[in-house]
Amino acid sequence: MNFTTRRRSSSSRSSQNRRRASNAPVPPRHGPELLWYHHGVGHRVTMWPEVAFEKEIAPGLWRPYTPDPRSDSFCNGAVSLTKRQWNAYLEFCPSEWGQLVERFSFHRLHALAALAYTPALTEDFLENPVIALLVAAHADLRESLPEWAELNAVRERGTMFAVLEWLGFPSTRACLDHLDRLDPDLPVRDLTRVRAILWQHHEAAARPVAPASQGHALAA
Repeated sequence: MNFTTRRRSSSSRSSQNRRRASNAPVPPRHGPELLWYHHGVGHRVTMWPEVAFEKEIAPGLWRPYTPDPRSDSFCNGAVSLTKRQWNAYLEFCPSEWGQLVERFSFHRLHALAALAYTPALTEDFLENPVIALLVAAHADLRESLPEWAELNAVRERGTMFAVLEWLGFPSTRACLDHLDRLDPDLPVRDLTRVRAILWQHHEAAARPVAPASQGHALAA
């Protein structure tokens, strides 16, 4: 009798333990988001296809925000994210995203922001990777707040040349060819100077040239 009671008691405890285990909360599974900290505050980029920049406003509570590549928090992420983090993240992205991001060493986060917030330009980025850097730095170039939606709309309504004009560059094939020869990891601070140089080239090419024989004709 005592043995039977002990067996039932043991069986009952085992069942209770199984019920407790089945009712226990399951820890959430996180994919390999890009995660970094700035002044102790968590920042991350969520997984494709719902790519978003988010900030941790309370433990475990994240809020999306519009990335500004000029900000200290963005620059911190661009510098601190490791190659291992990027490799794990890009495994879950489309192959063309990986191909573009891996063209950069120092501006990978810039390229990712450009892909995420201006999808209309994806093919342009693949053809001319440095355009992704220009797009990511558009607030610097225009001395304005980030205007991702407007930039995306410009491309949807027009061509790549309309985007160049919106960014303040000469809207010509020659400008695109010059940009294509630039190092994709060109420092952002140099982009304004590059733009000025390209305008100088454009104006020089458009300037009419006096006929070389004019002076000889007058002398005759």
